[in-house]
Amino acid sequence: MNDRFALCWATSSQNNDDDSEAWLMVNNFERGWELPGGWLEEGELSEEAALRELFEEVGFLGVATHIEKDFFEGGDLVKIVVNEAPEPIGWESQDEKIMEAGWCLEIPEMKKWDAAEIERARNHDWSKSDSLKFNS
Repeated sequence: MNDRFALCWATSSQNNDDDSEAWLMVNNFERGWELPGGWLEEGELSEEAALRELFEEVGFLGVATHIEKDFFEGGDLVKIVVNEAPEPIGWESQDEKIMEAGWCLEIPEMKKWDAAEIERARNHDWSKSDSLKFNS
């Protein structure tokens, strides 16, 4: 296992209002609500790990558009856009460590995370981050 991790800031391509942009979170049985993500596997890029973890924990495929290296100590934050409409009801995860996945408009009550960490990600200016879009 690698000593770096990648977390997902996953939003919907179907968000209509930037002021109330929904993002995905998962409810881990031990750690409570947190961003989807996990440790990088051998030879894996952060954006690859983030996409893999998003699928494993949430069940969605997406497109990684930006990365902010070292956003968290020992980890990168990857912006991912999914083509799923935000819904008000959560769903079960296929990952046995995750109780529930769901869309958020507000920061939920968390066990291990500090709300300021999520607020920092929520307010991050992605235009200043490295773009993962390929130029044609």
